[in-house]
Amino acid sequence: MNQPHRHRIPPTVTDVPLWLLATDVASAHLPHAHRPDRCANLRCAGQPYPCPPARDARRAYQTATRPRPSARGRTHVTTPATAARYADWFQPTRPLAPPHRLLPTPSAA
Repeated sequence: MNQPHRHRIPPTVTDVPLWLLATDVASAHLPHAHRPDRCANLRCAGQPYPCPPARDARRAYQTATRPRPSARGRTHVTTPATAARYADWFQPTRPLAPPHRLLPTPSAA
């Protein structure tokens, strides 16, 4: 069976099985050639286009694809010189309690 919509998976796809399912459903639920406001799939029986399966396929396609990351300036990396400014920020406000010791339990005889 020839499936031209499956020939290449874009690099932005993060969930390949979901993307393949979405493309299969979307290719099966196209608008009718003579009535573009109706779905051509026989299971939809003349429902308005986009039919519920076509809308679900579009939503699945968007879910399976991540947006391209946009570069925004440079990342600030903390160096040891700047990290020293934050060295004592997280001091306890009261003394720590001594660690609890487990008491020996009587062994079953």
